[in-house]
Amino acid sequence: MNFGMVELVETKDFQYVRIFKNGNKTIIYCIEEKYNKDEIIYTSHLSKKPRWTVIRDPYERFISGLIYDLERHNINIKDIDIKKLFNMNPIHMRNTLLGNMKHSASQIPFILTTQVDHFIDIKDLNLFLKMHFGNTKHENKNENSIKKQEIENFLDKDDVMKYLHMDYYVYNFIKNSPFLWEWQHGKIF
Repeated sequence: MNFGMVELVETKDFQYVRIFKNGNKTIIYCIEEKYNKDEIIYTSHLSKKPRWTVIRDPYERFISGLIYDLERHNINIKDIDIKKLFNMNPIHMRNTLLGNMKHSASQIPFILTTQVDHFIDIKDLNLFLKMHFGNTKHENKNENSIKKQEIENFLDKDDVMKYLHMDYYVYNFIKNSPFLWEWQHGKIF
């Protein structure tokens, strides 16, 4: 796991911890609609503002990230070593700028070192965005179901789930914690 570089999007009201394949484009769209460009800072430094992020079911996120990377690099699932997909190597700024990272790697490293105050389950993201930003926009919602079926047919889901065991432990811990945002909690910023 990589515990290095984490990207935060900061405004005068909050810090958002970016986790790839967890609604980033939609969230960035909403932030850019509400705040001027000079009010948005991309940083890796923590501040005392409310900090939030989006979590996603680890298997769904793994498949989504794998589809994204395979299509982006025009590679067939049969040509890769599945075991190398689960851990992220240290992220270098050059690769980040180019978008070259394992989008299927664990979401845990993004969570562990960022002291997140509020977790939003991706299933509640639209409601969260409507309450906090007044709008939402779906990005990347039309994942290729044929490609997904092809990948799932090739993979041994039980084998994949062994690698995702720790991700599910953390995900379920968050889902049952008081840090999981629900609409009844109201606005956090």
